[in-house]
Amino acid sequence: MINELYRLSTAMEEAGISAQGWHRQYKPIPNVRNGAPCVRIVLADGKVQELSEVNAELAAVLRKFGSNQGSFPCLNLAPLYRVTEEEKQHICELCTGASDEERIKELRGLCTESNWTGKFLGKYKISLENTVDELKKLVSGYEPFCILEEECRPFRDAEVFHRELAEAAFRMLERQENAALAQTILFYFCKPGETEYGKISVALESEKLIETGIPAVSSKFVKGLNRALMAADEKDEDLASEAEIDAFGRPYQPTVDPMPEVKLAGGFDVKLRTMFEGQPCQMRYGKIGSISYPVSVPLRKRLQSALEWAGEAEREGETWIKTDRQEILFAYPERLPKVPISFVKTFGKGSVDQGKVFLQCSREFLKEFSLGKEQDKDGHADGIQVFILRKVDKARAKVVYTRETDAAELEHCCEKWTEGFRNVPEFSFGDLEVPFPLDVANTLNSFFQQDGKLVTDKFKPVPQYHGVELLLETALPVEADLHCMAEKAWKIGAFCGQSAAVRQWESRTLFKVKDMLALTGFLLFRCGIKKEVYMQSFPYLYGQLLKVSDELHALYCKVVRNDDIPPQLAGSSLYQSASEAPVRTLNLLAQRMNPYITWAKSYRLKQADESWRAGWYLKLYEEFAGQIGTVWKPESRFNDEEKAQLFLGYLAKFPRSEKENDPEEENTNEQ
Repeated sequence: MINELYRLSTAMEEAGISAQGWHRQYKPIPNVRNGAPCVRIVLADGKVQELSEVNAELAAVLRKFGSNQGSFPCLNLAPLYRVTEEEKQHICELCTGASDEERIKELRGLCTESNWTGKFLGKYKISLENTVDELKKLVSGYEPFCILEEECRPFRDAEVFHRELAEAAFRMLERQENAALAQTILFYFCKPGETEYGKISVALESEKLIETGIPAVSSKFVKGLNRALMAADEKDEDLASEAEIDAFGRPYQPTVDPMPEVKLAGGFDVKLRTMFEGQPCQMRYGKIGSISYPVSVPLRKRLQSALEWAGEAEREGETWIKTDRQEILFAYPERLPKVPISFVKTFGKGSVDQGKVFLQCSREFLKEFSLGKEQDKDGHADGIQVFILRKVDKARAKVVYTRETDAAELEHCCEKWTEGFRNVPEFSFGDLEVPFPLDVANTLNSFFQQDGKLVTDKFKPVPQYHGVELLLETALPVEADLHCMAEKAWKIGAFCGQSAAVRQWESRTLFKVKDMLALTGFLLFRCGIKKEVYMQSFPYLYGQLLKVSDELHALYCKVVRNDDIPPQLAGSSLYQSASEAPVRTLNLLAQRMNPYITWAKSYRLKQADESWRAGWYLKLYEEFAGQIGTVWKPESRFNDEEKAQLFLGYLAKFPRSEKENDPEEENTNEQ
């Protein structure tokens, strides 16, 4: 990721874009959500004046200086008192009920065991003493911090803060103001023998700062404190000797400080690079941690700023897009255009592109990208960097895919992508859509029962970004994907053929089947099998023969049996057998179709509404049987490619007739 961000930082520098950089120890606070609030504590003259919740929008801009052991001015506190889980229901009733003296007195009587003991007091001291003292040395000239530090000085004594918080919480209960928040501050419900103490995210505020117009719980204070921290860092860097050269040829002073972290709007935090000292295998080069890949401190800040800029919420759909719950795709050029455009619209539907198809979005992007180039420079020289970040676990994120391309190559890839997904015959249910690359994995990860019902869409063996690989890597082997689609076709093929014959499609199933057919045609195209060839092959013609068998059988049931259609028609009942033993099943099909063919020969001569249709089906059956006789091979089983062709042939429209009406076309128009 460092290499990709270096290119982005260079492009930003050339475009004159200065992104917000953050001090390495000044980090975002945890996300605010239901059940995990951030409590704003207003202090004045050694007292807690007010308790309130910080809304999620404001919490997103707040930061804390320090580490997991202690931080300031945002930090983690523990609830004030320990009570057992058995008392939870009773306490909830007392807190939410009408506030009278008896209820408050009973609640106070339950506050006997302090939760601020042992390990927590150690972290409390780190936050309110050690971290504050460290900050004073770094930003003593930043007046708003000095005001806040002075206001917090009486609360270095944990007992004082504990007592003041308790009184403020009880005042809220007495006034019936946000009883749920007061309960969260007061009580930690624990099991017998439990040593955990819980945590509450809090942000310290000063009444004096509010009066001056720079509240501590504000973007203005956060940015001001960050500027002071960055200025202090610059002084230290000027004093440090530059003894070595880093990986990018810049002066480098060795440091054991970890790489900077960035909180992405996509929903997770990222450290630019991690090397865990606890894994002995990481020491194979004799170095560990940040020194295993030397990057100077100024360059670290530059890379951090680049990722901050690219991952901001306002650039969603422009430089990044979510591919999965814990996965983000980034895309940007080596030279940023003056007018911002979306560099990810080719890969997936963004919020702006709902309703647009792949071909339209790809053409729009390439046109916009070419218009943003300088006239005297080669437009093809501008590279486009694509990489995908995935959150691996709580502490790590990794680049799972990276690719550098350019406009000319991307245009070629988009053309091949479109051509591949159009490598299908015509179908009675309309044209198939060319999907976006990020939608392809949904088709591969859909599993069906034989009755067409979706088994699950939660099991995802194929990563969501696999379609991006297929788009950009035109030589990527697709045999595994084709095998996956052949297995799905074997499972659901009979159901699809039956549904097509009786014209009864469930909308969601039809949507999934259309995606399957389009992807099957694309995978055959990647294997070098085009529709002009496979539509004359034995498996495809075999599928057409099964289809016309279903149609003739369904027509027989409609005319002779008063539209009483069996659960399986002649073709659909033999579809799976045809995949496994095509020649033997062909003989069995001829036996089963014999009575319906005999009926069709006599019925076609009658002056009835459906007699012409019987003659048309009979003609098609004879034509397909004759064509199969010239191309068939005595295989014992079909391979994956042939199973895919069988599936396409089974659902494709019959060849167009020049003079006769097409019954499938009529049925489509009726639908």
